[in-house]
Amino acid sequence: MTPEVSEEVASTSGTISSIVGFDVWGLILQILWAIILVIVFILLGKVIAGVVRRNIINHSSIENKEHSYRVANLMRDVVFYIMVIFAFFIGFEMVWFNVWLILWWISFGVWLAFKEILGNMIAGMMILYTKELKLGDVIEVDADKAYFGRIEQITIRYTTIRTLDLRQVILPNMTLISAPIKTFSSEDIIKLKTTIGVHYNSDVDKAISVITDTINKFDFIKEKQSTKVYVTSFEPSEIALKCIFFFDPNAGMLADYVIGHIHEAVVKAFAENGLQMAYPHVTLTFDDPVYQESVQQVLQHNKQKQVKL
Repeated sequence: MTPEVSEEVASTSGTISSIVGFDVWGLILQILWAIILVIVFILLGKVIAGVVRRNIINHSSIENKEHSYRVANLMRDVVFYIMVIFAFFIGFEMVWFNVWLILWWISFGVWLAFKEILGNMIAGMMILYTKELKLGDVIEVDADKAYFGRIEQITIRYTTIRTLDLRQVILPNMTLISAPIKTFSSEDIIKLKTTIGVHYNSDVDKAISVITDTINKFDFIKEKQSTKVYVTSFEPSEIALKCIFFFDPNAGMLADYVIGHIHEAVVKAFAENGLQMAYPHVTLTFDDPVYQESVQQVLQHNKQKQVKL
């Protein structure tokens, strides 16, 4: 380039810089460096995310590989996008572009628009990472109503369970971390209890023996030697017998269903063994002879009517 051309270019650059108020070529150079840095950070983020994914898979349990792959892919995406956001943030700062205020407004708007989605995503990350709930677990979720079933799928936004009537229920992950959950498959046995009323005319010892044998006949009852039946109170119309037993939570039955099946079996067993179930009743005693005579007259009158019919 000749000295005359160099002087002309420099003069033109100086003229442009004087018009806009800053160094144009310096700004272009800063933009190029910012683009290069953003690309480097994105590539570096991709490498780091891949390393994180491999480490999670290598240190996971062998028996639950599907769950491990889900967690590994989730953490890979989280690390990668964090690096991408950080790269663009550094790139904007290099060209003297203040992104703090814009980021604040964007974050606030995104939070208002997608707070439920973001909440479910964060909840999904917690569920997948902590492994408190796993595929195949039998749970009961006390949400707007009780949902009982086996977990079939855990995604970043929702969890799917299959209920006893083979219906698919999709629950937001926020529900799973905020609503009470009873886990069944994670325990070997669960203790249940119920109360059965026996008539005062019944043989209490025989009733205790019949109830114990009836409970232990079910296959879902475990630790049968620990099944206990004993008198807990004397009510106005019954002798209350408390029953304590243990059942298999993996039998695929709600606790209420288990107790209901036991009650039905006890009613049949009482009928076969000549025992009386308790029922609400009131006994009237007339000590005054006038009342006794009136009652006898009423009873005699009813008998005569029945004979005529």
